[in-house]
Amino acid sequence: MVIKTETMRTKIFALILISCMAILLISLACIQVGWHERYRVMSEGNRLRVVSLMAPRGCIFDRNGDGLVKDVLCFNVSVIYSRIKDMDSLADVLSSVLEVPRGEIAADIKKSREQPYSPVCVAADVGIEKAIHLEESGADYPGLLLEVSAKREYIHGNTASNTLGYVGCINRSEFETLKHYGYQINDLVGRDGIEKYYDEYLRGRHGGKQIEVDHRGRKVLTLGFREPSPGKDLYLTIDLELQKFCEELLENKKGAILAMDPEDGAILAMASAPAYDPNIFVSRTRRQEINDLLKNRDYPLLNRAIGGAYPPGSIFKIIVATGALETGVATQETAFNCPGYFTLGRATFHCWRESGHGMLVLKEGIKNSCNVYFFNLGLLLGVDRISAFAKEFGFGACTGIDLPGETPGTVPTRNWKKKRFGENWYKGDTVNYSIGQGYLLCSPLQIVRMMSVFANGGYLVKPYVVEKIGGIPVSSGARIDLNISPGSLEIIRDALRKVVNDPRGTGMKARLDNVVVAGKTGTAQTSKEKNHGWFAGFAPFEKARLAVVVFDEYGGKGGYYAAGTGGRVFQKAEELGLLSGDRDQPAEDRD
Repeated sequence: MVIKTETMRTKIFALILISCMAILLISLACIQVGWHERYRVMSEGNRLRVVSLMAPRGCIFDRNGDGLVKDVLCFNVSVIYSRIKDMDSLADVLSSVLEVPRGEIAADIKKSREQPYSPVCVAADVGIEKAIHLEESGADYPGLLLEVSAKREYIHGNTASNTLGYVGCINRSEFETLKHYGYQINDLVGRDGIEKYYDEYLRGRHGGKQIEVDHRGRKVLTLGFREPSPGKDLYLTIDLELQKFCEELLENKKGAILAMDPEDGAILAMASAPAYDPNIFVSRTRRQEINDLLKNRDYPLLNRAIGGAYPPGSIFKIIVATGALETGVATQETAFNCPGYFTLGRATFHCWRESGHGMLVLKEGIKNSCNVYFFNLGLLLGVDRISAFAKEFGFGACTGIDLPGETPGTVPTRNWKKKRFGENWYKGDTVNYSIGQGYLLCSPLQIVRMMSVFANGGYLVKPYVVEKIGGIPVSSGARIDLNISPGSLEIIRDALRKVVNDPRGTGMKARLDNVVVAGKTGTAQTSKEKNHGWFAGFAPFEKARLAVVVFDEYGGKGGYYAAGTGGRVFQKAEELGLLSGDRDQPAEDRD
């Protein structure tokens, strides 16, 4: 009986032993065969690492090669969440070294869970001393990664900010769309201005290297390497000195100043006020400044030069005059009397000069900017032809400048008013239309483009701000011949010369002793108490090298600040050699 019991126990023990061995063998088989690939990947992940090498963005220079935007070397602290062993210890050391509240660092580390297998930046631009300290400690903290990258620097702060734009980190939705085009989760992308329009050229192509590490995460061997390819440099048409001068003229104001080559549309200065510092968008410590900027009711992020739409006021009178001459409804001898007011039915429209201008012909009507003269001329021309000529001069459509955010403005017509308001067009609307008021809206860029037609002999040019991409010239685009008769052009040109150079011309504050300036002032009424002031002109009169527009938002009459400012811009351009043949020479060859 005892023997049978021992035999049974032995059999049971053997069965248990055999079962355990079978389970062990089956498990080993599963690991070796079924789960082989999984554990191989995990092993490789511990042994092999891929380090991304960020490509620097291209630099941006002005027309003389002076730097405007560049990338500077910086050190970023990133974490790979899946590799972190002790989150508390990691948060402690980062808080201590970076001198950042522990709670803030811990929150950033936890947020990296959204991308557990990719490096996520938790501290940017930490400085070389802190970077060295963390690099030495990196082996003791798995998941900690120090990345060398480029930080965008806008060298002159606010200068040309609305033209240059700014960059920001790619967001999740953008990444999902653009990841197939080589974008990575921490990439910077252009958000506005040139940075946005030319982002495809400015951004480089990232490189990387595959390295083998030991059990402590230390590099043992480089297995593969791909050199990053930097973005292309851009050379602008902007003249830095003229740009800074224009922005100084707009200090403590709202408005815009544009200076353009009337022959080909090259923008030499584009100032919009108020401006902003694009550097705040690349700094993690200036978030409050970004919030304040976004809430600013003066809208510094709006490029008023191209994105603002305003009534042009009396500057529009030269389009009405051109239309009247070209259609034959008037000649330069056509005369109207200005008693200081104009009566249409039961409505009375006033001239800016209450005592009136008396009897005037066309050139005198332009020189004195007489409202009553153009009330009469506009009614002769009619709304349909006024609208047609406005569109011919580029109003109501984008110019095609190589910048985002351009507004087409508004050119009202009979059908437009009927569709918009459900009302018919009346003669009173035409009266307002004739002096650039009412529903008509345009941008300062459209005004300087229109003025260039009279500077260059009748051609509509396409404005542009980028001269070269990576050393290769960019085509400025074809000019459009408006087929204005030489006689009409000469009449308008001479009238514009009188506006600035004749006694009592409304633009006499723009007159210079050494250069003949031609131009037109404008005062546009608004819904507020103050009016907009305008001045647009070109110089030198005989062979124009520069067209300028000054827009003074809620600044009052155009004959005061706007005209005087326009004259100062021309004077500065003359000093810089931009009104003579010197402008085509390299900066170092100028006197």
